[in-house]
Amino acid sequence: MVDAVVLTYESLFDIKGRITRKQYWTTLLFNLIILFFILFVSEFLFGISYFLLIIINFITAIKRAHDVGYAGWYILIPLFNFIILISNSEAKENKWGPSNIG
Repeated sequence: MVDAVVLTYESLFDIKGRITRKQYWTTLLFNLIILFFILFVSEFLFGISYFLLIIINFITAIKRAHDVGYAGWYILIPLFNFIILISNSEAKENKWGPSNIG
């Protein structure tokens, strides 16, 4: 689980590439834990952190769409976005990079 978060944070602000379903959901959970921790520390930090975590979650959703085989723009379609986020990864290499399954 920790490996999935580390792999995602290594290329944090790079929307190219792919991440697996496990990487997406563990990173989202980790971000929520950080957000709740910061909420208790300071309201000002909460505002800044909330903005950064929205950007991080947006980028990871784009990478998740790439992993399923769709362009990142598809995450803007609400129901289709959910389907992308829970879909299985493409086992083969696609135009966004090699598969992370393995």
